[in-house]
Order: sequence, then structure tokens, then C-alpha cells
Amino acid sequence: MKLYENPFSSAALKVRAVIHELGLPVTLVTVDMAKGEHKAPEFLARNPNGKVPTLVEDDGFCVWESNAIMCYLAAKKPESGLLPTDARGMAQVQQWLQWQASTFAASTGEVMMETLYAKFFGKAKDEAKYAAGMEKVRRDLAVLEKTLAGKEFLCGKLTLADFSVVSALVLRTPMGVDLEAFPHVKAWVARMEARESVRKSLPPI
Repeated sequence: MKLYENPFSSAALKVRAVIHELGLPVTLVTVDMAKGEHKAPEFLARNPNGKVPTLVEDDGFCVWESNAIMCYLAAKKPESGLLPTDARGMAQVQQWLQWQASTFAASTGEVMMETLYAKFFGKAKDEAKYAAGMEKVRRDLAVLEKTLAGKEFLCGKLTLADFSVVSALVLRTPMGVDLEAFPHVKAWVARMEARESVRKSLPPI
């Protein structure tokens, strides 16, 4: 298998972490997005959205959308428990994967756009947009704080949900996101970042 990705993509980061956690033989292929490689015809043939990450099997089978890729990889090793097979366990994981994609990725993305991405593209930070994004991030952190009270992981035990959600907080320092007001979230993030699979997946900054 090959994973077409970029080291600075939080979406790719969580897939890399799951690959390391599962010990799967996957070759990482860096897509230079600054040069527009994600919009090249060859790449669009694999993923019509022109986004990373994209997983390609040796027989040409492609999977895109980071949460879908993680589910596909975890299904290859059901004994890992990262993707429960019972109805309730699966529903719990899926609700967090969907929450991450529809809610948390959007709020943290707004903040990232005005910090990391603004710096990367040489644009001025829009303070109003940054403040609005931070308000949404704090709203979402409050949801996580309540959920993690008395729990080691989001669903009780380690699952794909943890890798998916924590990926949005790995770059919290340059984003200006402070977790001091959310002690349960802070402790959970520390547990996740202490895992070798996550450490090996961090971007080179």
C-alpha cells in the first residue's frame, strides 16, 4: 500500500499514526502541495477532490477521506480494537469521527488558517476571523472536557476516535490554543502524544 500525504497535513498525521499503531507495511509518498502536485491529473485520477491523504492498494484500489482510510486500515486488523465490531462500540467511534470531520476540523481549521497557513502563504492574520475561530474551538474543547471526565480515552478504551480528534490539537502551540482551562483534555492529549505511533507521525517543526 501507498499513502499519498503531506507531513504538515493534520488529516495525514492521524492516518500515519494509525499505520504505526497497527504496524502496517505502508509506503509514504509525499505530495508537494506548494507545487500543486495534488491538482495534477495523475493525482486527481486517484482522488478527484485533489486532497491528501489518499491510500492506494497495490491493485489500484483507492480510499480517500482520512477517517475512511483509518477505518479501512483498522478493519485489516480487527484484533487491535481500534474499530469495535459490536454495534454500540462502532456507533460511538463513528459519532466521534463524524464530529471531528464536521465540527472540530472546521473550528480548528479556522484558527489554523489565520496562524500556520497565513504564515506559510505570507498572508496577514485576520484577528476577527481568528477570534471567531477560537471561540468555536473553546466550545468544542468544552465538549471534549466533559466527555473525558473520568475516562482515559474518548470511548473508554483507545480507538480511532482518539487518533482522529487529537490530530487537530497537535499543532496547538503555533495555533495559540491553550488547554489549561481544560485539564481532562490536556491530560488526554499528553497520553496520546506519549504514544510512539503519534510521536513518529508528528510534522517536522
